[in-house]
Amino acid sequence: MEDAITSVVADKGDWEMYQNVGYEGVRLVIKEGEKIEHIGDQRFDNAASSLRPICETYNGKEKCALSRIEVLDKEGDLAPRYTGTEIIGSQSSGSCYGPAEHEIEIVQINGVEESVSLEISKENEVNWDITVSASVEVKVGFLGSGSSFSVGLSMGAGGAVTMGSSKTTETTTISEKEHGQVTQFPVPGAGIVFGIVDRYEVDQSDIPVIMHMTCPDGVNKTVESSIAMKQVSFGAAHFWSLTGQFTKKACRADRNIPDCVENVRKNFSNFIGQKEEIEDAFEACFSDGKGEFRRMKRKKRRMKRRMKRV
Repeated sequence: MEDAITSVVADKGDWEMYQNVGYEGVRLVIKEGEKIEHIGDQRFDNAASSLRPICETYNGKEKCALSRIEVLDKEGDLAPRYTGTEIIGSQSSGSCYGPAEHEIEIVQINGVEESVSLEISKENEVNWDITVSASVEVKVGFLGSGSSFSVGLSMGAGGAVTMGSSKTTETTTISEKEHGQVTQFPVPGAGIVFGIVDRYEVDQSDIPVIMHMTCPDGVNKTVESSIAMKQVSFGAAHFWSLTGQFTKKACRADRNIPDCVENVRKNFSNFIGQKEEIEDAFEACFSDGKGEFRRMKRKKRRMKRRMKRV
């Protein structure tokens, strides 16, 4: 049984239809936008067997531009997860001479970059050549509430499109004295003050989305798809101090003991991780009878935090 055309709609451009295969027999021209329900009414014996566009009028169907991505997070998969503490500034001091009081003051902390990136497969309906940015809307679950932001895009490998945005908080000069947070400690001893922020991340794949597109014919359309998302955000910056005292005996044996604390500060100046790792390294400077360091009691971390939006 041969395939045959019984009805037709010319969606784009003008077309010519023929009664027989191989573009032979009776010819019928269908203009752009024209619709024929029954080919048999046009002297075609109820069916046409071949058709082709008329090249002078056919320019192809234009694809739509992506304007908005609606992220569906009904299960709360996009709730940020605490991944560690990031050091954004530090200062140390120490001495084997005393007794006396020392102060530590941070005069500058570094900026942090909050970012979000999305990866989405190339949908056939989207004209990626003219789509340079899109807005992203997350209804629930993201950063503890709904959120909306804009992303630019670039073509990735393997038929994927990468979208992303980032915002850097500029380096800020902060005087601890202005905030009443100067750290004091007795010497012989040493201490470190860190400027820190808690780091939160989202790293999920196969998140359902609705892609909203604007088409050349003025009609807007939606397509269901999925994305992979990676997002980094931070809590408010604050300060954290560690101090300890050396014994007089240890200082008489080695006046350079405070250098150990300075090395801890340098080794963790760009650290991202758990505070316990820094405390372990700091405590080692006072071990084996060299002095005393008391760890701070930790408060249980709350699952929900107020976060900055990207």
